[in-house]
Amino acid sequence: MIDDLNPFIYSHPLAAEDVIDRDDETHELLKKAVGGHYVRLYAPRKYGKTSLLLKALQEGATEEGLVPIHVDLYRAVSLADVAVRFERAYSQQLKGAIRGKIDSFLKTTGVGLSLGAFGISARLQLDSKADPLPALHTLLALPLELEKHGGYRAFIVLDEFQDIDKIPGLDGLIRSHIQYHGSVASYVFAGSEPGLMKQLFESRDRPLYGSAVPMRLGRLADRDIAAYVIERFRETGRDVGDALNPLLESADGHPKQAMLLAHLVWEEVSQGETATFADWETAHEAALDELHAEFEAQWRGLDTSQQKTLRALVDGGGSPYRTDVLRRLSLTKDMVRKALPRLLAAAEIELHERKYVIVDPLFAEWIGAPSRPRAGG
Repeated sequence: MIDDLNPFIYSHPLAAEDVIDRDDETHELLKKAVGGHYVRLYAPRKYGKTSLLLKALQEGATEEGLVPIHVDLYRAVSLADVAVRFERAYSQQLKGAIRGKIDSFLKTTGVGLSLGAFGISARLQLDSKADPLPALHTLLALPLELEKHGGYRAFIVLDEFQDIDKIPGLDGLIRSHIQYHGSVASYVFAGSEPGLMKQLFESRDRPLYGSAVPMRLGRLADRDIAAYVIERFRETGRDVGDALNPLLESADGHPKQAMLLAHLVWEEVSQGETATFADWETAHEAALDELHAEFEAQWRGLDTSQQKTLRALVDGGGSPYRTDVLRRLSLTKDMVRKALPRLLAAAEIELHERKYVIVDPLFAEWIGAPSRPRAGG
C-alpha cells in the first residue's frame, strides 16, 4: 500500500482545508455575502480562485447558515448548456429537507427539471429541439423558492463568469432575475479574464453595469507559502531545507506554481532527509520541462507585438520601454503602448508594486531562458 503521499496538489483546485492562507479574502467574501452584496471577483488563471471560492462556500454554510451553490460556467456555449450547469449545481449541492422541497417544486413546473437523474439534460438529449429558456428562467428564480421554503439565504458563485459573453443576451437574462434577489441571495461573479469581466460590469450599455462590488485576488505572501511548505514537509518526515528560499523566489507568490515547485522538490527528498540546493535545481528544471509544451502553446497564441513586449518586460526588468531593449527587439514604443492593454486584458501581465510583471513567473523564466523563443515564432 502506498502511504507516503506527496502532499502538494497542483493539478486541480485544492480542497477548502488545504488552501494556503486566504483567510482575509474568505472573510471579506463572507462579510459581503452576509451583508447582501454582489461581488465581482477577478483572479488570473491558476491563482487559486476556485479553491478560495470553495473555501468561502464551505465556511458560509457551516458558519453563517448560507445555502452554498457553485456553478461552473467555463466554456458554456448555449442557453441549454447553462441550464444544465445550473441544474447540476443545485442537484449536487442542495442537502437535507430543502433538497426534497425544491425537487418537488421543480417537478411541478412542467419544464423538465429535476434534482434526480432525469433532469433538463436528459430532456434535451431526448428532444434536441426543446426550448431550454423556460427551464433556465425557473433555475435563475430558485433563490426565491429557497427563501419561501425555509427562510434560507443562498450564496451563489458563478465561476468563469466571463464565458457568458459568448451567449447573446444571457447577461440581461441573469440581471432580470438577480435584481430581485437582494434579500434572499448573494452572488459572486468570478472570472479570470479581466478584459471581459470589465466589459460585462463596467460598460454602461451592458445589463450588469455597476451591479457588483469589485474584488481582486492577489499573489500569496512568501511567509504564507513558506509556512505551508515547511509544515507539509514536516508532516511527511522531511525538511525543505535549502530549497525553500529559491522556491519562494521562483514562485513569486503564484499559488499554482508554488505548489508545482514544492511538489517536485518533495519528490527529490526521501523520508528523514533534508532538501539540498541540488534538489532544488533538479526540481526547478523538471518544472520548466513539464511546462514547456504549455508555454509553447501560450507563446504561439500571442501576436508578434505581444511576444516582443513580453520579451521587453523580461529583459527590461519590468520596464517595457528601455531604449537598448527596444532597439534590440526592433520594437517601438507605440507597439508597446498598443500591446500592453491587450496583455493586461488577457491576464498575461499585471501591475504589481507599480510595475508590469508577467503573471506566471515560470513563464517569465521560460521567456528569458538562453534558449528562449524568438518573437514571431
